Amino acid sequence: MTTAQPATLPVSITVKPWLFDHRFEGAAILPAVEMLQHMARAVQSHFPSACTTSMNHAAFDRFLRIDPACTVINAYCSLVMEENGSILATLTTAGKVGKSSVTRIKEHAAVCFSAPALPVSQTLAGALGAYHLPGFEIPACRLYGELVPFGPAFQSVQDRVTLTESAAFARVYALDHPGTWGPLGSPFPLDGSLHAACAWAQRYCGIVAFPVGFVERVIVQPIVPGEEVMTRRSGTSRSLSVSL
Repeated sequence: MTTAQPATLPVSITVKPWLFDHRFEGAAILPAVEMLQHMARAVQSHFPSACTTSMNHAAFDRFLRIDPACTVINAYCSLVMEENGSILATLTTAGKVGKSSVTRIKEHAAVCFSAPALPVSQTLAGALGAYHLPGFEIPACRLYGELVPFGPAFQSVQDRVTLTESAAFARVYALDHPGTWGPLGSPFPLDGSLHAACAWAQRYCGIVAFPVGFVERVIVQPIVPGEEVMTRRSGTSRSLSVSL
């Protein structure tokens, strides 16, 4: 297969007011799910026939902090087509080091877009049933008041999170904020599923976890704003699988 030449595209990220509800240690952080949307848009613009609904080996290595006065984040997306046709996308920013003329390139996220290896056929009937099984329940108000202290714009878990030693279950809502729709659908269901995973890690691993990547994600049907879905997190302290 002939591979295309690597490309680096400018990415302008409009800072919408609701993004400031996504905070860590007092600072607003661009959500990983938003970075994925912008990388998918870059892939679609440069490789119109590429599949962007199947992703693997995602890594979120460095926070992209949002300055309170910032209205637009100027970033870059580097695209490399590999021999098998998959596309490695990397989101970076450039900034001066102090008052010097030296420019530092910061890599914030990377993901590989590729065609699904196998047809996807699965159902969340198990998750729907398990949501009603006995487990340790955390009300959504406590989840966002104590464990994942995000503002209202990112409180996508509805009602509660149910935790067992092997899984976490929750209903997540695709919040309908202006400008949230993208090539991967609504970003909020996946974000909410990570909130449930963070609660599981705090209870069963004794750590305050922050998502740093995933092995594989396949979007069968993009979730639109206003929809509500079930999420199921399963696995061990070393690995994580999330189903929507």
